[in-house]
Amino acid sequence: MEPSGGSSSASSHNEDLNKPSWKFITKLDQHNEAGGNLSWKCNFCQKDFKSSYTRVRAHLLKISGKGVGPCLKVTTRDLWDMQKLDEEATARINSNASKLVPLPPSSYGKSSSIDLKKRKTGSVSAIEKASSISEREHLDYEIARMFYSAGLPFNLTRKPYFQSAFTYAANHNIAGYLPPGYNLLRTTLLQKEKANIDRLCASIRNSLNEKGVSIVSDGWSDSQRRPLINFMAVSDVDVMFIKSVDCSGQTKDAHFIYNLLKEVINEVGYTKVVQVITDNASNCKDVEQLIEQEFSSIVWTPCVVHTLNLALKNICAAKNVESNQVAYEACSWISDIIGDV
Repeated sequence: MEPSGGSSSASSHNEDLNKPSWKFITKLDQHNEAGGNLSWKCNFCQKDFKSSYTRVRAHLLKISGKGVGPCLKVTTRDLWDMQKLDEEATARINSNASKLVPLPPSSYGKSSSIDLKKRKTGSVSAIEKASSISEREHLDYEIARMFYSAGLPFNLTRKPYFQSAFTYAANHNIAGYLPPGYNLLRTTLLQKEKANIDRLCASIRNSLNEKGVSIVSDGWSDSQRRPLINFMAVSDVDVMFIKSVDCSGQTKDAHFIYNLLKEVINEVGYTKVVQVITDNASNCKDVEQLIEQEFSSIVWTPCVVHTLNLALKNICAAKNVESNQVAYEACSWISDIIGDV
């Protein structure tokens, strides 16, 4: 059924089994797995297009109303075979789709319903109250199910934006409202939020010209155990996150850290930077000379909190009990806490 030249696209490593129409076109550029438009050529009519998979499918299956014309070179036999593959893919998608599990029964079900025949004057408000409680309980179940099914951290409920989103929804009766979908979240809304954050950070950037800035850097590991180094700009006005660098597979010696700091200093503008603050690790101490040699107006400052942390750990170390008994007795609780942790 497939015309000459179709084997190359059929063997493409980007082919998606749930989108069988990919087999009958030739991709002219690299396909973005997250979605979006792709330049492609129909293997039947040899015409070039640029579109998403929806129009590829519509072109080949001769579906009208999708913004693309039907392929006139597809025969009845070709169409029947492609429709069969498309139906199989649809069935496979449906079979793998998440099944909606019933929510727990409401506490205000039949067992606790109010007997309408025995109600007295004014008892309607009690019924309405019970109904309202039942709806609240149902909403609680819906929100809980969202957390459980998606593996969302429970700590999300403590975020102010989680509370404000549901509070706004509860206080504004927006008829027919549906929450934003996958594409809207990753495109339009994301672009608007980025523009908003850039606008909010503008005042901080402007203050750098007036009062100068400190570049603060520290290393840590994320939930996937990746070694990260983050950089922030601190001024009298506020603190602004600059970037975070994944250092997986890198040797974090003095020259590596210095090059990262140099990039940040040049990005901010070295005339605006007053000092660089890091912890007191030996590799960071070696960065001091490199920075002050390159930028004579910038000084390296050790982190005071890290200095105190190291001092207290040294004081309460068991090896110092005899030589520093008084201080050890005052600070040994730190060792106890570390041991418990």
